Amino acid sequence: MASSSSSSLSPASFNDYNTQLQGCALKATRAAVSLPADIPFHRSVHPDFAKEVDQTSARVLSLTNKLLHLSSTVNASASSRGKGKARLEAQDDVVDNFHSLIVDAMDTLLERADIGLDEFLGNFKAPAIAVKPAPLTTTQKKKSNVPQGRLDPALQHASHLAKPQISFKRKVDNSNHIAWVPTLRHKYNAQVPLGYNFTEGDGEEASTSLHPYHYEIKHLTYPARMFASSPPIPPKSFEETPFTWVSTSEEFATMLDKLRDAKEIAVDLEYHNYRSFGGFVCLMQISTREEDFVVDTLALREELEELNEVFTNPNIVKVFHGAESDIVWLQQDFNLYVVNLFDTYHASKVLDFPRHGLATLLEMYCDFTADKRYQLADWRIRPLPEEMLQYARSDTHFLLFIYDNLRNALLDRAQSRAQSRAQSPSSSSTPPPDLSIPPAHLLVREVLSRSEETALRIYEKERYDAESGSGPGGWDTLARKWNKSILMASSSVPDAGSAASAQRAVYLAVHAWRDRIAREEDESSRYVLPNHYLFSLAERTPADMAALLSVFHPVPPVIRRRAKELLDTIRDAVKEALGAPTASSNAPDAQVEEAPAAMEVDVTESVEEVVGAASTQTSQSLWATVSSITATKSALFGPTLHSNTTSVLPIAQQSALLGTGSSTAQDLARSLALNRARFLEAATRIHSKLVIAPSVPSILARPNPNAASAAAAASVEDDPTVLKNEGQAEIPFIPASQRTAVPIVDDTIVVVGQPKKKKRKRVAEKDKADTVADTPSPKQEAEAEAEAKAEAFDYASVSNILDDGSDHEVDARSARKKPKHAKGSNAAFYGNFPAPPKAHSQPKSGNQSRTFR
Repeated sequence: MASSSSSSLSPASFNDYNTQLQGCALKATRAAVSLPADIPFHRSVHPDFAKEVDQTSARVLSLTNKLLHLSSTVNASASSRGKGKARLEAQDDVVDNFHSLIVDAMDTLLERADIGLDEFLGNFKAPAIAVKPAPLTTTQKKKSNVPQGRLDPALQHASHLAKPQISFKRKVDNSNHIAWVPTLRHKYNAQVPLGYNFTEGDGEEASTSLHPYHYEIKHLTYPARMFASSPPIPPKSFEETPFTWVSTSEEFATMLDKLRDAKEIAVDLEYHNYRSFGGFVCLMQISTREEDFVVDTLALREELEELNEVFTNPNIVKVFHGAESDIVWLQQDFNLYVVNLFDTYHASKVLDFPRHGLATLLEMYCDFTADKRYQLADWRIRPLPEEMLQYARSDTHFLLFIYDNLRNALLDRAQSRAQSRAQSPSSSSTPPPDLSIPPAHLLVREVLSRSEETALRIYEKERYDAESGSGPGGWDTLARKWNKSILMASSSVPDAGSAASAQRAVYLAVHAWRDRIAREEDESSRYVLPNHYLFSLAERTPADMAALLSVFHPVPPVIRRRAKELLDTIRDAVKEALGAPTASSNAPDAQVEEAPAAMEVDVTESVEEVVGAASTQTSQSLWATVSSITATKSALFGPTLHSNTTSVLPIAQQSALLGTGSSTAQDLARSLALNRARFLEAATRIHSKLVIAPSVPSILARPNPNAASAAAAASVEDDPTVLKNEGQAEIPFIPASQRTAVPIVDDTIVVVGQPKKKKRKRVAEKDKADTVADTPSPKQEAEAEAEAKAEAFDYASVSNILDDGSDHEVDARSARKKPKHAKGSNAAFYGNFPAPPKAHSQPKSGNQSRTFR
């Protein structure tokens, strides 16, 4: 009956249909309850009853499955079971899955009905800020599985690419003393001419600004549509949106014609500053409501100034996200300026979002996850890989839709605040609102005011301040960032000649050298010398080229080419810190080898003592006493060595370590006081590297019967100038034919290393009893007689290793062969120890496993 009336179902007859439906359901329920409990028994007794029950059960299951299918179709948020898999096949399915399949589906339907009724009656209001709304279009693809991990090194640092700035028509100028000035050829959308200094309302003339559009930005009239709430315009998918790669003048002119007709455009830039000192823009992304453009700024660097016609048009809204750097880069490379800027970063700050990145806004409003690994990619690569191109498009493709949502949220929140302020009395601490601005426009005006300050930014070249070290590239800024307190400008200046002063001097010198080289070669400072290497050189100052190159792993390309220049800079800094003359004041041919600044001795100690001791000396300097300290005889060549005069061995008049020779005591004292620290440092370094090895003893006399040799030995013994070794004298080699027999001395031979034989228990107890009784056993007496009869070993009868054709050669060859020993005996291998070492890794007999059949 319910099915027959469903064909004529209408709003007027719905109540009757609902009453009949509930009556049928109630009758079915009563019939099911009135069934007997022993249905299987009745099924077995009455076949007709069993057939009727089966038909009714099949009909009920079919109706239930149809309802489940309809509920899964209506409910878009149903679980995966409700999408074609929710079926009841038998009684067991009803018992097991009734709650999960039927109860959950009904709860979802009823909950959706409640939400729909609340929205229809006005009890529920949709949020002004949509968080992860439904997909924008049915064809929009969601990128949920973003690959993780680090970016491919070939895409992050394309080292094989040639520098594109070499081919720029306007050559790069990285000089430190020349300021940058704008070279704008034509001022589009001008309200005042170039170079005009406007005056404010109070009559005071404003300071001269290098910003050509300063007046236009300050006196901007925004379009009325920016303050009207309107439904957001969802963007099309990537496949449906037209895309153009702009790399020629014709394509740029076509893009410019389309941009002139747009009301809002989204702009973003991709920048590169690793292989350039000042950096340059590699890519520009521009999106309208209908099309996406990606401009190759490396190919169209000189033509992009024409974009000022669009960028300075006050009727076209330019939407950026985080434009603090973009505004400066546009001025630096293309002389481009922006009028009527809306920065979505400032909008997220005004709305008090927890996060303000573009990736957060994309996930919030567009349900799109961008692969942010490509932020660090090398955008000089041409042609651009597909993944990098899609990432570049995503930065501006959704930005206009985000702008619509943020503008509506700002207007809605400002209106809500105005209503709450009108209902509650105003507080004395709350500043009165500006009456000239409608209350609903206050937050949008706040965002536009902050965006104006961003658009008024001016590009300035990075200057290097060697005195204070301030600025983004200053040495004091870097030391504060790395928390190097001893190197900061605010720290106390260390004492001259100390290790801290040398460390600070090396840091300042290397930092200044890095900045100069980076400007000369148009490379970034971190490419020339990374920061951690800079501090390593300051803390562990290298003394030579090998020590310098050992600091780097690997050696940077610029350091590999200019290592000598860096080493000279470090040496000059150390000399200046220790009070020594620099390399420029020394002779050109002087070879200077400086020790590291990180000394292990206190170089400032006893300097006054050195000065006092030097002042009491005679006027004769160190260099005047060279002949008196020169040895006239040699233990190697004898007393016939010529005197070391300047005619034979010329002596330098100056020393890189001890300084210049002087003839007066005052000059000598000053020289010694100046170089005392360097001398102690070098001596400490030399002594730490020395290895004490035994020296060869000198020969005092030889046991040769020759009288002449004996006389010569006696003369050497009596000569006081010859060094004598008080240790053991060297034993000379005597041929076998001249050797005399050594008298045999009867001595007790001690036998060591013999294996100890195990004793039986009875024998051990008997020996122990004999020892206690102090009576030797027969075995001990036999061993004593064997030791007494042992013959002494004649060492003279053995051939010497220095003799020709000795037996040692045969022994050496035979020793290479592995000695054979009896099976089960380890005496030869282990060296006659009482027992071989225990093999703890070998399995014991009890751990062996066997298989039985």
